[in-house]
Amino acid sequence: MIVETAKPKVKCDASGCNNACNYQIVNKKFVFDGSVYLCEKCLNELYGEIGRYIKPKNIKPIYKKGGKDE
Repeated sequence: MIVETAKPKVKCDASGCNNACNYQIVNKKFVFDGSVYLCEKCLNELYGEIGRYIKPKNIKPIYKKGGKDE
């Protein structure tokens, strides 16, 4: 899935929102247009809700400080 800036004059797909969309979430797996159009407010709300369920993982460093070079 890819998040892109959307074409102007498209309505937000969120239920009850009448704003013009700024972003689109594109799913390239489908044959038909599987895009979801969201305004900036709805995209930020979606980001906050996703953050409640998916936490970023810590990336382990390749080299430790104070280690010997081999």
